[in-house]
Amino acid sequence: MLNFQIAGAAGGNLLEHLLVESIGAERGGGIFAWANTNGVKSLFDDDVFDDFLVNGDFRLFVGTDAITDPPTVDKLIDVSTQRPRLDVHAFMSPTTSLFHPKMAWFEHENYLSLIVGSGNLTMGGLRSNWEAFVSLKLSGEDRIRALTQIETFLTSVTEHLLPITDPRVMGKAQHNTGNERNLRTAGTQPTVAESVEAVLVAEIPKAGNRWAQANFDLENYERFFGARVGSHRRISLHHVDATGAVGDVESRPSVEVASQNYRFELAAARGLAYPHGGAPIGVFLRLATGEFLYSLILPGDAGYNEVDKLLTDEWHGPAGRKRRVRVTVDQIHSAWPASPLWDGLVPAL
Repeated sequence: MLNFQIAGAAGGNLLEHLLVESIGAERGGGIFAWANTNGVKSLFDDDVFDDFLVNGDFRLFVGTDAITDPPTVDKLIDVSTQRPRLDVHAFMSPTTSLFHPKMAWFEHENYLSLIVGSGNLTMGGLRSNWEAFVSLKLSGEDRIRALTQIETFLTSVTEHLLPITDPRVMGKAQHNTGNERNLRTAGTQPTVAESVEAVLVAEIPKAGNRWAQANFDLENYERFFGARVGSHRRISLHHVDATGAVGDVESRPSVEVASQNYRFELAAARGLAYPHGGAPIGVFLRLATGEFLYSLILPGDAGYNEVDKLLTDEWHGPAGRKRRVRVTVDQIHSAWPASPLWDGLVPAL
């Protein structure tokens, strides 16, 4: 099946396909031209892929000609240490020609899942760039032929493959940057207005003792976050703390429960007691890349009163309901000009 990954669109991205095809697989592998830390985290820190690695073997081969930087190498070493069934090698190109393949495969009992396309093991390649890829299920002779071709290729380049722990890999990575946006031509950095597609300001309900599993109404679950009732979608969030520091990527599955609650987990709320004197307020920015930045503010925090007033002014729903409103960038900036989101937005671009 041919798939197009549309920048900024929810669902249908390479990450989702890799996760789905890993379910129930016995073993697999991937070959990517390069990787960055957010891409590695998005795939290997996901519960679905981690479950696969508990019982399944996965061989990963990553190029070092560009992008793959020291933090990425460190992350790959860490993941492979935690999950011994993950075997990671780096490709050290012997010429000035780029190592540029992008593919993955998963061996199931009766078929082979083969995914070949343009996306690398980066956040952009997995979900937010414009990409295209083909997802195939092969059986019989087609399965055998594909696996044979993969092994033939890997055997032919064995002398250029080094364990990810080899010091020469880190030495090569020190010349790279993990930011794919450096590949853009000068002058193409988007403005705030261009990079933020929509803003949601939402009170987070208590929901028992698990308010980190933040509940949202159906309208925003589907039309703001891009989930779909009856299907499994994933979103990528970054928390921005009070200093403007952008947290690690949070790859979250959409969750539906029988009580018609629609949830995404927020790492920033983990371990926090639900506050007295007012509901926590989340401010979410949906970026043109399809990712989300968010800040979580509690009663007494800087900006809470200002954002609470914005909710009061813009909420037109029933009394007693948790207030959730979509506003413009100008509205939230005017209400909360000192928000750390504006500092976090720049590195996130």
